[in-house]
Amino acid sequence: MQISKRCSVAIHCLICIHEFSGLTKVTSKQLALSTGCNPVIIRNIMSALKKSGIISVKPGTGGTTLCKSPKQISLLQICSCVEPDFLEKLVGEHTSASKLCPVGRNIHVVLEKPYQKIRDDMANSMSNITLAEILENYQTVTANQ
Repeated sequence: MQISKRCSVAIHCLICIHEFSGLTKVTSKQLALSTGCNPVIIRNIMSALKKSGIISVKPGTGGTTLCKSPKQISLLQICSCVEPDFLEKLVGEHTSASKLCPVGRNIHVVLEKPYQKIRDDMANSMSNITLAEILENYQTVTANQ
């Protein structure tokens, strides 16, 4: 089980946008340097965040800003917009079970309900974690350096 790297990169970008907006124009080039990611990946992530209404991006080098308060942005929203099917990918299933075996024939149906509960619990947990909390953690870490 994992949250994809794209989600972590998106959170990294949102922290930068929050921390540097007003001080400097936050661009995809700056975010690529900060995250260590290819600028194309950053632009794709920024596009997804923009489509979800989390950020606004001014054309050219106008910069990027948050559209909502960090308290209104959940970890679930962030991850869902950059990796729409991440909850479905959360729990992996093997695909080579034998149809000749009664366990193999039924394992996917047997696991459907518990795996859905895991996805639901994860979604609920992630919806209760806000960007504001993540920013608070970031500010605590940087204050102690």
